[in-house]
Amino acid sequence: MAGTPQVGSSGARSLPLTYGSCLGGGSSINAMMGARPTFAGMSALEALGNPGWGWNDFLPYMQESETFTPPNPTQLADGANYIAAVHGFHGPVGVSFAQPLVAPALQDAAKSTVQIVFDESVTLTPDMGDGFSGGHVASFYHHIHFNETLQTDRRSSSAWSFLYPQSQQRTGLTVLTGHRVNSLVTSTRAGGNVTATGVLVEPTAGGQILAFNVSREVVVTGGTLYSPAILQRSGIGNASYLQTLGIKPVLDLPGVGANFQDQILLTNVSFPLAPSANFTNVTAGADVLLGIVVAHPTAGDALGQTGSAALDNSLRTISAEHPLSAGGVVNAQSLTTQARLIADAYKIDHPFFEIFFTPGSTALEVWAQTILPLSRGFIRINTTDPSVDPIADAQYLTLDVDIQVAVAAARRISRIAAMAPFSDLITATALANSGVPDVNATDEQVREWVLSTYTPGIHFVGSNAMMPKDLGGVVSPKLLVYGTTNIRIADASIVPMSVFPHTTLGLYGVAERAAEAILETAGSKLA
Repeated sequence: MAGTPQVGSSGARSLPLTYGSCLGGGSSINAMMGARPTFAGMSALEALGNPGWGWNDFLPYMQESETFTPPNPTQLADGANYIAAVHGFHGPVGVSFAQPLVAPALQDAAKSTVQIVFDESVTLTPDMGDGFSGGHVASFYHHIHFNETLQTDRRSSSAWSFLYPQSQQRTGLTVLTGHRVNSLVTSTRAGGNVTATGVLVEPTAGGQILAFNVSREVVVTGGTLYSPAILQRSGIGNASYLQTLGIKPVLDLPGVGANFQDQILLTNVSFPLAPSANFTNVTAGADVLLGIVVAHPTAGDALGQTGSAALDNSLRTISAEHPLSAGGVVNAQSLTTQARLIADAYKIDHPFFEIFFTPGSTALEVWAQTILPLSRGFIRINTTDPSVDPIADAQYLTLDVDIQVAVAAARRISRIAAMAPFSDLITATALANSGVPDVNATDEQVREWVLSTYTPGIHFVGSNAMMPKDLGGVVSPKLLVYGTTNIRIADASIVPMSVFPHTTLGLYGVAERAAEAILETAGSKLA
């Protein structure tokens, strides 16, 4: 979809927003990187007003959906590793290292160089999914299913995991493709709570609207970009704004569509391979795996003691003026509370940014991604027509603290490319010709490069945030929309801060939590 033009080095930049409009959603088109949230990130989420969502409570839900394939002896010898206690081994979602392991020579060089560039403060860890990935680097696994009999692997999307297998077939489930949700039909009960009584659905190609009756619950899973739009068309959202569109408000909930956020990527960093570089097990085209080695430096690793202290002060004294005026938050307290929790997370080694390495047949790519952005935007419909995309404005890099993180990440890309053993793998002129500012560039030069080259991280979260209602929250810790009796949300829009470095594996945990809450409610009603 066409996102709202965003800040750039020389004026607004148009940045399209990619999403998965297919069975499996984003899990069918993403990079399959097997990242999980961290202990520090989930602690921040819990401290925001979500009891029971800390790391120790959340880990079993992520394990529930997972079948992890441990690396075999050859993969272990090539650099793969794992911690069995943090994985699941009986769920429908396959997670494994590529078989065979991709480019072991690059994996060794990347891990060694990262440790040198960060003066040995970033160290090897056996498993980046153990909740404590900050300050570490490791070979990385992906959500791919390995077939032991056929010795083949494939993407393990939510569709391949939960819809297609014979073991997952259910007589009570009908999947209706080629249609979109128009809105929910609601009624207001005594006491003022809203109850969904129906769902209106229409063919994407046009045609008759279908009406489905609701017997128990509606679970909205349109994703961060579209779930707010469904609620808004249903009269749930900022009442004064909905009235300007001719929509009768049924529930005034200003947080619907606010708090929208995304990470950014620094992606156009490709280094031609030196003639002596000889990588094995590298495929081409759509089969390329992104992020075979991942590094998660902390704020202290990247900025040092003085720099990280200055960042901490910036976060704790942040002004909410711009996000508030831009519609990204419903009040100043929402932003300042999240900023304080981000500062707290950095103090207990939450990853500051992510660097990951991807080999090709002729070049190496080094990517950097911010993880905990503070800039906030919004999702907002401007018509009642469901065929028209909502306005999606992430307000990328509109707060200087986010630019500081991106600048620090860009500087480390330059240092990695200039440092052996990584530099031995690329041509002598690779860094100079890449467009990346060199190690002697000024902060302003690096800043201009970041603003002119960044792209969306495509890890959209937050637009129906799980946080207290007075901070702009939309759902409770049970994922129930405030002020409703039976409308639940179970997608990335409920994640209030970008504590998932990559969203998919964490969202399976969210789905397991939602399933548990649904069954609890159904059980209490049947008892």
